[in-house]
Amino acid sequence: MIFSVLNLLRLIALLIIFAPLFGINRSRAIYLFFRSAGPSFVKLGQLLSVRADLIGIKISQVLSQFQDDVAPFSKKSLEQIIKEEYGDNFKKVFREFNLNPIASASIAQVHKAQLLDGKLVAVKILRPNIIKNMNRDIATLKLLVKIIKFFSEFLAKTFLDIADLLKQTAKYELDLLHEASNASKLRDDLQNLKGFYVPQIYWQYSSSKILILEWIDGIPFSDKNAIANCNFDKKQIAQNLVLSYFNQVYVHGFFHADMHPGNLFLRNNGDIAVVDFGIMGKIDRKTRIAVAEVLIGFLHRQYRRVAEIHIDAGFVPANTNVEDLALSCRKIGEMIVGEDVKDISIAKLLTNLIAMTREYKMETKPELLLLQKTLLLVEGVGVSLDPNLNIWDLARPWVKEWAKTNIGFDAKIRDAVSDLLNIAKKFIKEIENKIL
Repeated sequence: MIFSVLNLLRLIALLIIFAPLFGINRSRAIYLFFRSAGPSFVKLGQLLSVRADLIGIKISQVLSQFQDDVAPFSKKSLEQIIKEEYGDNFKKVFREFNLNPIASASIAQVHKAQLLDGKLVAVKILRPNIIKNMNRDIATLKLLVKIIKFFSEFLAKTFLDIADLLKQTAKYELDLLHEASNASKLRDDLQNLKGFYVPQIYWQYSSSKILILEWIDGIPFSDKNAIANCNFDKKQIAQNLVLSYFNQVYVHGFFHADMHPGNLFLRNNGDIAVVDFGIMGKIDRKTRIAVAEVLIGFLHRQYRRVAEIHIDAGFVPANTNVEDLALSCRKIGEMIVGEDVKDISIAKLLTNLIAMTREYKMETKPELLLLQKTLLLVEGVGVSLDPNLNIWDLARPWVKEWAKTNIGFDAKIRDAVSDLLNIAKKFIKEIENKIL
């Protein structure tokens, strides 16, 4: 408790320091506060940048400017962690190990190394005391909630949601074996996808504090000049990126939710490779079908149908007036239907829809916010590669086949039968349990 109080005083001191700047440059003040508050708050800032439902659109836009680059921790701390994790086995695992990090972020930093068999690997290592600091900051936020509750129930609820968001992140991102599982699943899901690559995980050398992945040789997409001057077909690369998104979201319902240019590399064979699997999105089959039907409905200007899908899928309250909602959908749709279909941003459309659901007092689903963020990233990188990228033309044949299996009449009959069978199995199991 005493550490939480001291930490709260530290944060209050930072607020006092940056208060004068807040009146001059609000964005800069917020950025500097989160940066100065420590690694937990850098990560929190990144998480909140896609949670406009919690903090508002303007602040989320400010926090989206965060680049996850913080000062590396000391070599002494690094050597201590390595000794604790590997002990005398270190020389049996690594032939070479570069003690200078190639990247340093809020949760962990990455080193380049070589295994005994000569394979190059990326070694991701948790920052020292990060678990302790995260837990301290979560406790501080919850202490803050108790204080704020005397003044505003709404504000207290918001801060509690923020604390829970950080707690959920700590649960998954502070266990690098969980990140390894994310990477392993994505690799299995996309192993047959042309033009997109997920690195191999070396489970035998990894632990909850150290993750060993295949080293990716290539050009980071953040190096725009190098990407622009490469000899590979940029149009094809952009198409591969978009199709990887469709496969991740609609086929598997499991997607990399942080595909910014710093996490994407152009390999020496022209394939795209993705790294950093701490933030992943999960979207159930019902929701992804609903999202697909909504997009199809907008393209065909079927606004009442779009409204009905929103109600059926639980995107808005069940008692929402369908005619009023259809008019709200029309207001969004008519602003874009006159444009060439290639100029319609799917991410912009989804952003407007999410804003609309908030108008109907519906709590936005976090998975949809991650989906929106991923769409913005994929569209941004895709268009930077190919300014004439037509996502709709690229997606049309793919979606047609996908919809035949997932949305068509035969698919719905199949799903209905499957649901009935599952209900029957559950019923029979309950009876058997009662008899036994």
